[in-house]
Amino acid sequence: MTTLIVILIVLTLGSWLFARRRWYAPAVLFTGAWLVAISAYAILDHGAHPLRPDTLKALTIWLTGFTLATWVMQSFRFNPLLKGITPSVPVRDMYYYFSLATLPVMIWAVVMIIRHTGGNPFSALRDANVRENEQGIRTTGFFVVFWMVSYIMELRVLSKTNLWRVIVLFCINLFYVIISLGKMNMMILFLSTAIILSEKGIIKLKHLFIAVPVLIGLMLSLQLARGSLRSMDNINEFCAIYLGTSIANLNTNVKPHSAEQPGENTFRIYYAVKSKLDGGKTKVVDPILEFKGVQIDKTWYGSNTFTALYPFYKDYGIAGIWVFAIFFGLLFGLIFRLSEDGSICALVLYAAWIGSVPMQIIGDTFFSVLSQNIQYLIAVLIPFIMSKYRVFEPKSSVNG
Repeated sequence: MTTLIVILIVLTLGSWLFARRRWYAPAVLFTGAWLVAISAYAILDHGAHPLRPDTLKALTIWLTGFTLATWVMQSFRFNPLLKGITPSVPVRDMYYYFSLATLPVMIWAVVMIIRHTGGNPFSALRDANVRENEQGIRTTGFFVVFWMVSYIMELRVLSKTNLWRVIVLFCINLFYVIISLGKMNMMILFLSTAIILSEKGIIKLKHLFIAVPVLIGLMLSLQLARGSLRSMDNINEFCAIYLGTSIANLNTNVKPHSAEQPGENTFRIYYAVKSKLDGGKTKVVDPILEFKGVQIDKTWYGSNTFTALYPFYKDYGIAGIWVFAIFFGLLFGLIFRLSEDGSICALVLYAAWIGSVPMQIIGDTFFSVLSQNIQYLIAVLIPFIMSKYRVFEPKSSVNG
């Protein structure tokens, strides 16, 4: 464990320097989050559940593979296809008014869910965000992706003329965070805001030392509303559940190569589509994993978080850890490098996707919601392609 923490410290410092002290570089966020998680596990566990050699090996491969792959990708120079393209005013207007037009749909869904629940309304809203309730209603939809993309695009060109539009879109996205009670949605909103404002030089690293405790407090509030936390004062319990138990679950309750179907956890989207086509004959893994009992600091907890290694380790063992650590490192390293080389499109996509990197300490939020991430990709590309070819504009006009 001590060796792993030392490796993480070296990787974190190396990533910080390699990214020229930019806190939002993928390897910095990645190694920083894992350093906090593994250090917390070592403190909370007090040696009761030392990491097994296989778990240590898997974590070491995951951490070094991702980090080194991002370093490699950030070493190259690219000439992005959409370099210098900024979404035009008509295209941004389209996204903004579409967000306003679809907001009543979500409000209606929330009202209907609350009206038909006899228990905790927040718990019912959370369940409806994952799957349809008894009335066939969900608090999600493809349009929430456009809400976030619209917000990031407007924030990127923040000025006195669009300040109110930015505020309105922020409130719409915050509304979705509250009704979904999703920590991932909260992380996306927080990181996208912080990254864009950092790029514009509006906020500095010192401001994050104030913002991060606020974020933790909001996450505690979400847990309390869902009934997953007994007391707002019990921060130790929150840390134990979301830092300690995820690693403990991976360490004690996940066996490599134990999937019933090839790649059923990693490529859940394939089995979901196949199940739709064959009328439900194909088994699809439940996105909400089964709760397992783990002991942290002499206290037993029930947890269904297993870190991001879970699907790859369970489906493919150590080989899966190698492959997907490098895959994620190359992917996020590429998008970050493209944004550095002048692609605003890559910057917007990076801001929308990067939340899945620090959230790895809890679980995989990239492949598990791959369909939504594909929607993000499409929603980001549309305005930049339309602006490049001046859709809605006279051919002689200039991008806004």
